Amino acid sequence: MSVMHLNEKLHALIEQQLNVHVETTIMKRGWQYYMEGKVNSANEGSHDNLYGVVQGSDLYAVILDAGNLRYSSCTCPYTGFCKHMAAVYFQYCSQQEGGHSLAERSYFRLLGLSSASTLLKNTQAEPKVPAAVRDPGALATADEWLEWMEATHGEVWRKCRHSLHALQPLLSSLKGLSKDWEKPMQRLHWSTAILFVLEQAERAINTVDSFSRYYHEMSFIRMAEPWVEHLYTLVSELTPEAMEQREEAWADALIAKVKIWASSTERQLFDWEYMYLAFCEKLSESRSWYERELASLVGLSKTEEAEDVNKAFLHTAIGIMYFFDMRDDQAICHFALTSFERSQKVMYPCAAQRMEEGKWELVEHWMSFLFESVNKVKNGRSVGPFVTLCRRADLDRPDLQVWTDYMTQLLPYSYSELSDHWLDQKRYEEWADLQMLVGSRPEDVGAHALREIAKLAPRALMPLYHQSVEASIQTRNRQGYRMAVKQLKKLERLYKADKDLPRWDYYIAGLVRKHQRLRAFQEELWKGKIVT
Repeated sequence: MSVMHLNEKLHALIEQQLNVHVETTIMKRGWQYYMEGKVNSANEGSHDNLYGVVQGSDLYAVILDAGNLRYSSCTCPYTGFCKHMAAVYFQYCSQQEGGHSLAERSYFRLLGLSSASTLLKNTQAEPKVPAAVRDPGALATADEWLEWMEATHGEVWRKCRHSLHALQPLLSSLKGLSKDWEKPMQRLHWSTAILFVLEQAERAINTVDSFSRYYHEMSFIRMAEPWVEHLYTLVSELTPEAMEQREEAWADALIAKVKIWASSTERQLFDWEYMYLAFCEKLSESRSWYERELASLVGLSKTEEAEDVNKAFLHTAIGIMYFFDMRDDQAICHFALTSFERSQKVMYPCAAQRMEEGKWELVEHWMSFLFESVNKVKNGRSVGPFVTLCRRADLDRPDLQVWTDYMTQLLPYSYSELSDHWLDQKRYEEWADLQMLVGSRPEDVGAHALREIAKLAPRALMPLYHQSVEASIQTRNRQGYRMAVKQLKKLERLYKADKDLPRWDYYIAGLVRKHQRLRAFQEELWKGKIVT
């Protein structure tokens, strides 16, 4: 984490605690300790921690936890946020760029005041600066608009401690500034506004303590979902080949900003990688842009100095760019360098698109690569989408046995999808074999499926009922015997439907003879009128 990021995070958390728990007098005493030079040291540590030593009535060690301020500690007798912690924070601020004035501004902001120097500057500058800063206007660039948004609304995230509701009116007002613009530029401006608001949400989530972050993330994501969806819609409406130079420059500025977020290794609230890929898919319609962006990505992936860059994202982006250009072999090579758990949602649509295009040699290549990855992971999140693709491929090309082989090799994880697939295809014998393989009993299968098969292919169900009858008998109790008799009655109806009663008589005679020592079972057979 950067120094300034830690500074912002600590300030936001201390400000939040001050408003809820901390008394103003503690901040004032901490400031007094700092001004008197009682803080011996204040150093940034690992895991967003700040360590310090304060000389009070004794020597006290302080740890400030920016991830969760409640876990901060001090060796003084006071419980909770104390003046020594505040003093260490102010000392830390003074050590950053800006020195004592930065610490002073932090102190006054925490108290909701303004320093005398700030008031004096504002008074002197008042005749020169208008009361309301006007927006850059329709002729400004994307960077100028982003700078203006940051300067004018860059602190709105502080109002989003528990909810993003403060961002909705901000987004509406920003969009309203371009309501009279031409549609192409309006789309780009609205996209800029959405990205700015999403950045505010990212800054807000970093002030949440780790204990409640999960719940805040769910709430924030639900709140922002319409904004993200609108962004995707705006991107899909772009016309890269018809863009003027000004539009191209604006789009380049937006995708550069999204790329910074997408290539970050820090934990994030939104899927910036997917946003970047959405931009790439649309803007790749312009060949010149495509070649320029691909060269940039490839160059960045080969740069060893870029330690803070998410290399997995870069290879995912390069892979999808090669896919857009029908260079599937190179795409797969780069996808192989990524984390399958994260990139699979990008790869499955690639295979599906090649199926729609009827390029079956490429489909086989994609599916072979995906199967190797899925077979290593074998969990529902990965197996489900892959088997769905196999089912679709089996419908279009049933002559290729490989789709069935993939599905059967992924059992038992693929059981549900494979069972439904064979039932839909009326492959009843394979379906029944599958039920027996996984140990399903007739009562575990849907009644509708049993009725359908009993009418169309009664012989396919017979082995399943045979297995179920034997399993019930092996329980060696009266309840199991009664269940066996119920299954035998259904089995008898199957033999009648198949018009093979002599075989039924032969089967029953053998069953009675096999279990002749089980008196309770023999009684249940008589009660159920299976034998007379």
